[in-house]
Amino acid sequence: MKFLSLKYLLTNAKSSFLRFPLVILSSFIAVVISIILVEYDDEIINKLPYINTLLTFYLGVPLFFCIRIFNKKNNLSTKQQNLLQISGLVLLGIIYISLPSIESTHNTSVPYIRYGVYNVIVHLLVSFAPYIKTKELNGFWNYNKALFLRICTSVLYASFIYIGLILAIFAVKTLFDVQIHEKLYFDIYIVIIGLFNTWFFVAGVPENLNELQNITEYPKGLKIFTQYVLLPLLIIYLVILYIYTGKIMMLWDWPQGIVSYLVSGISILGFFNILLMYPYGKTQENEWIQKFSKAFYYLLIPLVVVLFIALSMRVADYGITLKRYAAIALAIWISIVCIYFIFKKNNIKFIPISLAIILFITSFGPWGMFSVSKKNQTKRLITFLNKYELIQDGKIKNEVLWEIDSLPKLYSKNKFSNANILPDSIHNELQSIINYLDDYHGFYSIRPLFTQNIDSLINIASNQNKYIYESRIYMESLGLKNGKKYKSNFASNSWFSFNQNTTILNVKEYDYLLPFLFNKNSSKSTHFDIDGSHYTFKRKKDLLILSSENDTIQVGIQQIANKLIKEYGTTSVKNIPTAKMSVVKTLNKVKFKIDFQNINLSDVDTLSINNINGNLYIKTYEKRH
Repeated sequence: MKFLSLKYLLTNAKSSFLRFPLVILSSFIAVVISIILVEYDDEIINKLPYINTLLTFYLGVPLFFCIRIFNKKNNLSTKQQNLLQISGLVLLGIIYISLPSIESTHNTSVPYIRYGVYNVIVHLLVSFAPYIKTKELNGFWNYNKALFLRICTSVLYASFIYIGLILAIFAVKTLFDVQIHEKLYFDIYIVIIGLFNTWFFVAGVPENLNELQNITEYPKGLKIFTQYVLLPLLIIYLVILYIYTGKIMMLWDWPQGIVSYLVSGISILGFFNILLMYPYGKTQENEWIQKFSKAFYYLLIPLVVVLFIALSMRVADYGITLKRYAAIALAIWISIVCIYFIFKKNNIKFIPISLAIILFITSFGPWGMFSVSKKNQTKRLITFLNKYELIQDGKIKNEVLWEIDSLPKLYSKNKFSNANILPDSIHNELQSIINYLDDYHGFYSIRPLFTQNIDSLINIASNQNKYIYESRIYMESLGLKNGKKYKSNFASNSWFSFNQNTTILNVKEYDYLLPFLFNKNSSKSTHFDIDGSHYTFKRKKDLLILSSENDTIQVGIQQIANKLIKEYGTTSVKNIPTAKMSVVKTLNKVKFKIDFQNINLSDVDTLSINNINGNLYIKTYEKRH
């Protein structure tokens, strides 16, 4: 039996690096940037350049792998290989430049969504790039089988190594009472998943791709998995979906969105199953596999028709959004694949190639998902405004004009000038469109409707208050109240607060006092040490979380607010007794009292907790004696 030596491991690691230098360098840089973001999260003011660099080099891993494997398969000259690698670097540079570099009130979602699309395209390229110029279907299948098994092996090794290291660190910490940096665990995870996993993966990629076409022995375990696990599941899902589709057609009761997910999921699962079973169907005893594959495409046709009907109904009611455009593109791709395999030969390369082409075509241009969805939602907004006569001579009628002299505070005398014109349902439609534009596209397309430069006003106001939301200002500039209209269970006041209004703090029972202030979107943590133990105090949505190295306690702000609302209603109240606005907890033999001085709430769209402030009292039990 031959045992692995350190020399053997180092030799293999060196060989893998020389085969895929840019792949490993990209993963190394991505890992370094990730650790910097983790370690200096509270100190980095603008994280976008770091995030953009991380994403760019993360994309470089599959991109340079694809280039290297393409060069190897096609025996390109050194000059051609260098040219392709330089092209890859230029492409990454262009992608980096396309990402937003500064945090602002303007929308930043679309560049990252487009990046996600390109990431999927590059990973699809990895699956077929070496075989795009050949007809080696068997080699194509064996190549992807090798990648699939290597990915599984890499993840398995990485997982066991990570768990082993974490257990070892925990043992050292527990047995020898060693203080461990709290972010070390995540740093190790990043290194193993980002660098070790990548390096280990490329080390097992076949070197001679030309030999793969001649391999005719296929894993029996894979056949058992596809034939006796995936295939029965696929048939069960098909039966369920056909029954469900029959119910929909009979009652004509279409659920919102779920049909798209079901049909798309069944289709992708089926395509994946067919790809895995492909070589086994070439033998005479397994001819049924080819027959099933052909039958599956026929069975998908009625489901795809239902999918198009469901999508057309959603588009007719709510217009085209990015998600609906993507669902339509996916439905078109499924239809093309079905038609191709029904009338053409069984060229399995067509599945990933056609998907990559569809994604690429829909990612840019006036026909692309970003342009079409923005234009459609803008058109719907203008249609509603015209229908209810809120546009006059191309401008908003009764537009709310913000007074320049009041900046950076936004103030107007004629707020909500159009508030009583629209039915609630139309008001909610406009709010949904405004929110959608804010989330994905920004408001460039509707700026001409306003006489004032709202973006300029928002930029000035946001310098003093970073929680100025564009969607709210644009909605109120239309003369409408921000938020959807609904029947509230609370009083009519939109904003209210509960206050202790305490002027003298009683600290005699405690050793330390730590004031706190958390706003609605607070992400920063407060760190402090007591008797050699490190503690973290932070807000996460409607929870206050106090944690040490060993344990964590949570306090539900919503629960306290509900009790106060039940007793005092939804109006601002002062001089509330301390006992009703405080919570006492114990952590690591240390007594903590969370004393709320103020809880600010709003009932605009849904009841939500905004700013909270108060004091954290700390009593160490050891000091009692």
